[in-house]
Amino acid sequence: MKKSELLKTEHDVQLKWLSNQIAKIANDGALAFKNTKTSERSFNRMLKDNIGVPSNSEIEHFVSVHLSETGIRKLVTTLRVYLKRSGAERLQVELTKSNKQLLDKLVDVSGKTKIEIINQLIGNALISDFKRPEEQLEIVTL
Repeated sequence: MKKSELLKTEHDVQLKWLSNQIAKIANDGALAFKNTKTSERSFNRMLKDNIGVPSNSEIEHFVSVHLSETGIRKLVTTLRVYLKRSGAERLQVELTKSNKQLLDKLVDVSGKTKIEIINQLIGNALISDFKRPEEQLEIVTL
């Protein structure tokens, strides 16, 4: 998705990101804005005028007027990461050394990412291969 298209989506995520940058102006948040004092006043006025919930067009306008090139780049990165992770669950796993080597080889051979390969493997797995053996129940006849 192109940068211009991306900035017309996920306005709630953009608003949260902007709020965080405003809160961090004293630190590195100032890099996100062309003029920090003007941007902070404008942001606070936008929230106040809209009772904390500005419209999508107001957020887009604020971004286009007040964000620096660095700020736009960081916001776009944040949106891309958000879109990639939405609908997904993050897992941390440990693999045996041999399985890690096999996964690395699959990456080299296929050109896919580790995430794509793992999702494909799980998606193609047969649940019946993983079911626990059921206990045999004795039938008692009377």
